Order: sequence, then structure tokens, then C-alpha cells
Amino acid sequence: MAERIVELKKTLDVALFATRMNFRSHLVHPGEVVLANLGALVQAVSGAAVFMLALSTAGVVHGWTLAQWAVLTGFTTVARALWNTVFYGTLDIPDMIRGGEVDHYLVRPTSPLMLILFSKVDTDVWIEIVIGLGMMGAALHYSGAELSAVVVLFIPVALIGAALVFAAVHLAVTSLSFWLRHDAMLSMLIWRFDSFAQLPMSFYPKWIVAVFSTVVPFAFVGYYPCLYILGKTDSPIVWLCPMAGPLLMVPAVMLWRRGLARYSGTGS
Repeated sequence: MAERIVELKKTLDVALFATRMNFRSHLVHPGEVVLANLGALVQAVSGAAVFMLALSTAGVVHGWTLAQWAVLTGFTTVARALWNTVFYGTLDIPDMIRGGEVDHYLVRPTSPLMLILFSKVDTDVWIEIVIGLGMMGAALHYSGAELSAVVVLFIPVALIGAALVFAAVHLAVTSLSFWLRHDAMLSMLIWRFDSFAQLPMSFYPKWIVAVFSTVVPFAFVGYYPCLYILGKTDSPIVWLCPMAGPLLMVPAVMLWRRGLARYSGTGS
């Protein structure tokens, strides 16, 4: 037990060191960081403006008002940015396997997955978090939702759980590269599916809702948590939604480990 604690502490120390070095490497060129965040700001504002304009002409769509849709959009934006903050490096796993870069991590004295997780930082996540939180806060005010202490406590827990859902899905898909070797398009497809999490599931046919609740469980990212936040349901089962992320991480990590066990490098 003591050895496992020491090993865990060592892994966390290496991860924190890698994260610190990543931030420092970006700060070498601060202009690029500023431009990346400005680009993200323009993209978010223009997308939100078109979205709000379309909704404002329709009033209530599928039982969701404009403010409620904005809460869902803000919530999923923050969750996605939190995922990018830590797990962005997993998107490079297919290229690492094809190019043999995984070999470099196997000879280092700590968990290869932990090193990959903290190997890369998306520089425009900060503006996405600010925009998402601002949108969610303002929209909650205008939506008329009752923000009890329990709901306020639920929001950060649900955001962490939602980020882990993103992480688990993408880690599982990229780990398939150990067998498929050419799954870049599959990873891109799942990446595109992310945007569907910003829409109420009531917008989709039932079979698509079933897919997003099981096979690609993006319904747990924003839709189910926001039902509770907005007072659309008072079912205590919703409190299980934040557990979806940690539970999904278990098979995702197991898939990664099985793939890594059969990895033999490229011989390069």
C-alpha cells in the first residue's frame, strides 16, 4: 500500500512538472496565446449570435426557451474546455502509435498515459471557460431557474463529471489505434459529435437519444445535468450523472492498457 502511494505521488509530481513546462513553453510566445484566445472569442461570439438570433424568432423550441438553451450551451462549453485543459494530448495518440512516439513514453519512469495526458495544453481554453461561465450565469438569471444551495453545489460536480465523459470517450476511441492503426477519421467523427451535446436531446429522434445515452454518451455531458439545474426534473437519479464520467474512464483506461500491452512499436 505504501509503495502504491509513493508511486502515485511520483506520477502526480511528474504530471504537474509536465504541465508547468507546457505553460512555460506557451509563454515563450505570448502573442500566439493572445491571438489563439482572440480567435476562440470571435468564434464563440459569432456562433452564439447566430444561435441566439435563430432561437429568438422561435420562442420556445422543443420545450426549451432561449435562456435555457443558452444555459446548456454555456455548461457544455465549460465542460469541453475543462477536458481540453488536461486531456487534449490524448488526441495525438493515433499519430504517436503510427509514428512510434509511444516508445519514448515507455522508457520513462512513470505512467505513459499520465505523461500523454499532461503533454499538451490547449492555449485557448481560458477564454472558452470565461465565455461559458459568463453565458451560463447570465442565462440562469434570465431563465428564472431556482438556484438553491443544492443546485449550486451540483454544478461544479456535474462539470467535472461532464469533462470526464468527454475524456473517456476520446481516450477509448484513440486507444483503438493500437488495433486499427488508421482511426484518425473515427477520432475526427467523435470530435464532431461533441457539438451535438450542446443541443437538447428532445430535439432528436428517440433512436439518436438512445445512441447519445449509451454508445456515445454525450447526453450525460450537458443535457441530463441541465435538466436538473433548470428545474426540469427533480429526480434524485440525476445526481448519478456526474458519476458517468468516472465510471466510463474505467473501461477507457482498461482499453488503453490492453492496447499498450500489445504495442510493439514501428521499428523506426
